[in-house]
Amino acid sequence: MRDRLMKGVLLVSALIVSAPAAADWKASNPDVEAAAKDDRIAAALTAVGKLDRAAVTDDHAAFAALLADDLAVNNPQNGVSVRGATGRRSAAGQISYSRYDRTIEYAGRRGDMVLLMGEEIVVRKGQNGLSAAAVHRRFTDLWKQVGDDWKLTARQATIITRP
Repeated sequence: MRDRLMKGVLLVSALIVSAPAAADWKASNPDVEAAAKDDRIAAALTAVGKLDRAAVTDDHAAFAALLADDLAVNNPQNGVSVRGATGRRSAAGQISYSRYDRTIEYAGRRGDMVLLMGEEIVVRKGQNGLSAAAVHRRFTDLWKQVGDDWKLTARQATIITRP
């Protein structure tokens, strides 16, 4: 019995470690689902998906392409980064996750921009392909349209403790 339990634990552990990198967002309430039908909000949410996927696939060029020239980030490391520093953090592997899951609790327009707020759970890529522990963060993102593309122009993210 103990051997079977141990084999089960090892199998689940192997599946977790070998699980492909993933990024996804979901609406936490009907208001967000309704807001996502707005063309501008839908376009910003599509850009969010691209940014998160770039962070889990280590596509540093795609990540940087989604950052506005005037980006300012109050980051979870308790510092402020602008576009160049944020792009360099990505290229250096400091913004690299095996999972990036967002729960959008608010999505709305602010003039021509889109404001998104909620919680995200990220799992940093660890040493030797092993994933680190999940980190919960509260976030606020402000997206703007630049030409035909949507770019992240302001972000605030704070690590929180979950029981």
